[in-house]
Amino acid sequence: MTAPALTAIGIDFGGTSVKFAIVRGPAIVDRGTSLETQGFASSDAILEAMAQEIARLRERHPEVAAIGVGLPGMVDAEGGIVHELSNVPGWCDVALRSVLAAKTGLPVAIENDAKAMTYAEWRFGAAQDYPNVICVTLGTGVGGGLILGGRLYRGSANGAGEIGQTSIDHRGVPAVYGNLGAVEKYVGNREIAELARQRYREAGVEPDAQACTPKALSQAADGGDPVAAALWTEVGTLLGAALTNVVWLLNPDCIVLGGGVAKAGERLFKPIRDTIAARTMESYHQRLAIVPAALGSDAGVIGAAALGAEAAEASLQESKNR
Repeated sequence: MTAPALTAIGIDFGGTSVKFAIVRGPAIVDRGTSLETQGFASSDAILEAMAQEIARLRERHPEVAAIGVGLPGMVDAEGGIVHELSNVPGWCDVALRSVLAAKTGLPVAIENDAKAMTYAEWRFGAAQDYPNVICVTLGTGVGGGLILGGRLYRGSANGAGEIGQTSIDHRGVPAVYGNLGAVEKYVGNREIAELARQRYREAGVEPDAQACTPKALSQAADGGDPVAAALWTEVGTLLGAALTNVVWLLNPDCIVLGGGVAKAGERLFKPIRDTIAARTMESYHQRLAIVPAALGSDAGVIGAAALGAEAAEASLQESKNR
C-alpha cells in the first residue's frame, strides 16, 4: 500500500508576486495570501514576510511537513542558494534554504521555477509515465527543464534546460548572455508583439498595440485574420527549429509546452510538429508526444511542494537509518 503524500507548502516566487499554496500530491488544499515582490526594500524583508505567511498557513494546517520554493533565475538546488533572481534586485547569493529552515523548523527545497514546473508536469501532469521529458515555458521569456532517465536533470552548474538561451541563428539578435540568436529573443511575448506589428505593417495595416498581444493574436487567428494565422505558423516554425536541436541531442519521449504563449493551441503546435518531423529522422519523431501543459498556473507551486515533500521524506529516511 502506498503511503499518503506528505502535505507541503508550495511557494511560487515570481517577478511580480509570491504565491503560496498548501499542496498534497497534485492537489491544492488551500491558498495563502500573495505578496507583491516589488513592495519590499530588501531580500531580508521579503523573507520575513514569507516566514510570517508560512506561519499563518501552518496555523490552519498543522500537518504541513515541508516547504518548497520555485524561483526565476540562477538557483543552486543542492546547495540551497539563490545566486541571482530574474527581475528582482537585491538577491545575490542568498542562502534561502537555510534561512527558511531556521525560521520555520521545516525541511526546505528550492528550485528554479521552470524546473519546478517541469517536475510537476512529469509527476502529476501532461508528462506522466514518460522517462525522458523536455518542458518549455513560453511567456515573457522562454525557460525549460529536463527529466532524463526518470530524474530531474540539473546539470553541473544547475543550469540545464535553458532552451530559451539556445541559438537558432549564430549571427542573429543579441541576447542578454551574449549568445546571438537566442530563441527567446524571437518568441517571447514582447518579441511576438513586435513581429506582429511588422507583419501587419507589411500588409498595409497600422496595428493597435492591444491587437498584438499573444492572446489577441490567437483570437484574431480564430476569427480568420490571415496575418495573425501566418504569424503563429512563423512562431511555431521558429520554436520547432529550436526544439529540433533538442530532439537530436536528447531524443526525448515527450515535449511539454506551457505558459501564456502555449495557449495559442494547435495553431502553434502544428507548425512545431511539422518542423520537427521535417528535420529529424522518423525514429526520432514518430512516437514523440508534443503536448500542452496540464497543470496551468498551479504547476509551479505543485512542483515546488513535491520537491519539498521529497526533501522531508529523505530527511525522515535518513533519521531512521541512523
